[in-house]
Amino acid sequence: MSEHNLPPDSSEAHDEEDLGPSKSQVKREAHAAQDLGVSLAELDADALDRLPITDRLRDGIEKLKATRSRGAAKRQRQYIGRLMREEDVEAIEVALNRLDPNSPENQRRQMQAEAWRDALIEDLAAITRFVDSYPAVDVQHLRQLQRGARAESAREEYGKASRALFLEVRAVIEAAGEMNEQGMNDE
Repeated sequence: MSEHNLPPDSSEAHDEEDLGPSKSQVKREAHAAQDLGVSLAELDADALDRLPITDRLRDGIEKLKATRSRGAAKRQRQYIGRLMREEDVEAIEVALNRLDPNSPENQRRQMQAEAWRDALIEDLAAITRFVDSYPAVDVQHLRQLQRGARAESAREEYGKASRALFLEVRAVIEAAGEMNEQGMNDE
C-alpha cells in the first residue's frame, strides 16, 4: 500500500477539533446550577432581594417554598434548574458568598470594622483618617457615635454606643466595597 492510499492519521484530526465539554461535564454543571437554585429557596426575602436574579427565577423559588407535594416540588426544582441556565451563576455565587458571615470577605470586613471602631474610640484624629478613606460617610453622625463610644469607654463600659459605632463603620465599609465592585463591573 502506498502512502497516498493510507487513511489520514485520526489522532491529528482529533487534535484539531475542539469537542467542548463532555456530556458528563455538562450534566454535572446543570445539576450544580439546579442545586444552587434550589438552595436559594432557603434564603429569606431580604437575602433574595440582594441577589442578582431574574424575576422569573424569584417567582420559581417562591413557588418552590409554597409547594407541599413531593411530586410538584420535584417538578419545581427541575424548573428552577432550567431557569438557572439563563442566570449568571458566578454573580449569584459571589453575592451568596457576600451574605455568608463565615466567608473570607466578610471575615476581613469584620476585622477591618473592629480595627476602625477601636481606633475611633482611642484617637479623636482617627475620624479624619476614616473620612479620608471613606468620603461618603455622614461625618456628623459618625462624630456623635464616636463621642458616645468614647464616653462609654471612659466609664469602662462597652455596650450600646460602641456597638452602634461598629455597625455604622461596618455599613460604610460594606457600602464602599459594593460600590467598588459595581465600578469594576461597569468598566
